[in-house]
Amino acid sequence: MIGYLGDYANAITACAHLFAVIGVCLALNGRLELGTAAMLWTWFLDHWDGHVARKTHHVRRPGMAAFGKSFDGLADFIHGVWFPAIIILLVGNGSALSFVASLALVMSGAIRLSYFENVGLTTEAKFIGIPVSYDTPLVALMLLVRPLMAEETFRTVLSLAFTALALLHVSDFVQVPAIRGRAIPIATIAAIALSLALVAISLM
Repeated sequence: MIGYLGDYANAITACAHLFAVIGVCLALNGRLELGTAAMLWTWFLDHWDGHVARKTHHVRRPGMAAFGKSFDGLADFIHGVWFPAIIILLVGNGSALSFVASLALVMSGAIRLSYFENVGLTTEAKFIGIPVSYDTPLVALMLLVRPLMAEETFRTVLSLAFTALALLHVSDFVQVPAIRGRAIPIATIAAIALSLALVAISLM
């Protein structure tokens, strides 16, 4: 089984899982900004593995693509659903509102990813519903503006924002273009810039 990681795209996904573990570990130890910074690396690596898979599809060994699809799906759930849910609960100190927001996010995220696994993109290469890949960047942006709000206000705004996003994950009327081609390096630069900003805030 380890041999599947010899594939370039799957190796990138493995690196994404490594940063995911680092991110969750930091967050659970109270370093929310640093944890989110690490998870942003999982986020942009998750885009590169698909890009590399498409570029190398003609030389990939049999079974690599099928394995990579499931391997990548787990990374999607971690950085796009599970991690933001953890942040919401930690920030909200396990309040009823943070529980409802986390539950809504996990349920809608699981539905969203299962739908994509079976249906895929539209013929115009668009997602139906907002992808869960928007969640970690939103966590990052909200943590950046956290110092500008009263703590109780921030807790409420964070939970309400992700409750609304959870609804958009499973909304059939929303269509979002996939991040592909030239958009990938742009997204990568943005993710690295956000991660550095979060590191800077954590050191203040």
